[in-house]
Amino acid sequence: MQGVILTSLEQVQTLIDQTTTQTGLRGFATILDQVYETGRKVEENFNQTMDIVFDGVLPQWNYVAKPHPS
Repeated sequence: MQGVILTSLEQVQTLIDQTTTQTGLRGFATILDQVYETGRKVEENFNQTMDIVFDGVLPQWNYVAKPHPS
């Protein structure tokens, strides 16, 4: 894929959607065009009401906040 010039998000999405592994797994991509607010603060009681589950591969980037069971 050397020398390919990517010119649009749709082109990147198409290339990712065409990706497969040797064992048959397929890649997929979703374009999110929403603008996310930066610097947003969490609620004061966030740590008391939510469990943070960190990803096993990239915990510094990926995590899920799950509400405590009621």
